[in-house]
Amino acid sequence: MKNLQSVKRNVMLAPITAATTARTANLDCAGADYATIEIVLGAELNTNSTNVAVRLLEADNTTASNFATFNSSFNRTLDNTAAIVAAFNVDLRGRKRYLRIEVTPDTTTNGAVLSAVVGSLDLENENSANSSNADVVVVG
Repeated sequence: MKNLQSVKRNVMLAPITAATTARTANLDCAGADYATIEIVLGAELNTNSTNVAVRLLEADNTTASNFATFNSSFNRTLDNTAAIVAAFNVDLRGRKRYLRIEVTPDTTTNGAVLSAVVGSLDLENENSANSSNADVVVVG
């Protein structure tokens, strides 16, 4: 089976243009072995913009104060001089149930940035293709 057939996509943060305010969203990873979190950023509007801070955290529940960074490489400052897509690829084996994304545009009010986040979960064992859920199934 193709891995893309077993992916469940979730809009974690719908596209909006925002400045200075952190936006957060949680992703329930129950039953998944792997996650990809894609952060889509529009190009900076002016030369005063100072990039976008992004953090990925984890917790066993959705209580905001329980989330913690599990690996410092998942704290990044993304350069959005041009529009970009950045991705976090997370092996969920041994991880906590919930992932939380935090996206914070620069700290100037004239640095508004279009941003959106999509989380994809690999549910290969749960959603294997078969004759009832696939367009084409080749048997034998």
